[in-house]
Order: sequence, then C-alpha cells, then structure tokens
Amino acid sequence: ARAALARRGATLLDCPLSGTGSQARAKDITVYASGDPAVCRSIVPVLEGFSRVNYYVGPFGNGSKMKFAANLLVAIHNVAAAEAMVLAMKSGLDPALSYKVLTDGAGNSRMFQVRGPMMVKGDYSSDVTMKLAVWQKDMNVIADFAKANGCPTPLFAATAPLYLAATANDPMEDTGAVCAVIEQRGDRRQLVER
Repeated sequence: ARAALARRGATLLDCPLSGTGSQARAKDITVYASGDPAVCRSIVPVLEGFSRVNYYVGPFGNGSKMKFAANLLVAIHNVAAAEAMVLAMKSGLDPALSYKVLTDGAGNSRMFQVRGPMMVKGDYSSDVTMKLAVWQKDMNVIADFAKANGCPTPLFAATAPLYLAATANDPMEDTGAVCAVIEQRGDRRQLVER
C-alpha cells in the first residue's frame, strides 16, 4: 500500500493508537507515529486534536512494532490485575475498596484502572473496551512477532491460556473477563481441597 500510494504522490504513515474506545472518547490515547519524519511532524496538530500524547518512533513500520510491545504489556497487566483482584476477593477483602486502594499503590497500571471496575462488578459485557474475539487476533500477532525476532516472552505466553478460556466462555466479553476465569479456577480448587 505504501509503494502504491507513493506512485500517486501520497505518503502512507504507520501510526497505531494505544488505548481503548472509552480512552479515545476522553482524548486519553497515545499515537506511535512512524514513517517519513517531515510528514509525521506536519500531522502533529492533527494527532494532538485527538490524543493525549504522540511519539515519533522512527521509520515506517516502527509504529506497529511499538504497538506490539505495548499490547504485550497490556496482556500481562490485564491478567496481573485480575489475579490481584481475585486474591483480594478470595481473602475476604471488599472488591470496591481493594480496587480503590490498589490503584493508589505501586502496583497500579492503566489496565487496572480501565478494567478494575469491571472486575469489581464481575460484569464484562456492559462496557466492553476490547472484545476477546478481537484480542485473540492481537495475541497471535504479538506471539508471531516475538518469535520472528527471537524474543522469549514467558509472561506473555503464560497469559494465553487464560485469554483462550475467557474467549471460549464468551468471545464478545471484554478481556477483563480473565478475572472470571481465575475466579472459577480458584473455586474449582477449593471444591477439590474440600
């Protein structure tokens, strides 16, 4: 596409966005701009009109590479947030209070801020920010990208079965539904231990 557009005098840029739909509505997304530096500089006013921040990350294609790295963190942070919430709930702590306290501590992350309220309610269908069915495609792209670059991703790989289980339960739910999977696994273990 880039070559075809260049023949017509147009410049294609690679500028993925980082953030959810609700973050976009609040102008709380990040742009990873890559491609011709002068063209990227020329569109900064446009990017500033809808994003919180934008970064020039280098030649064409680097935007997508940065997005893969960012989404790897999203996958891990989302599961980490779910695991912490389940630990809090299983130990008898109030979910809403746990969310409030944990978002003020060192373990906070953007994914916890975005998906923690869903985990508190146990509702992954009402305010879907990223459908599991779509996320599965991202998981595959990231895994393939890491493999092609010879990069081990043990934490990312460990999240895959949880996303697959959540997707099998309901592919239209938000990725925060990994919390329900972890809860269910904990419930099964308690039954076996009894």
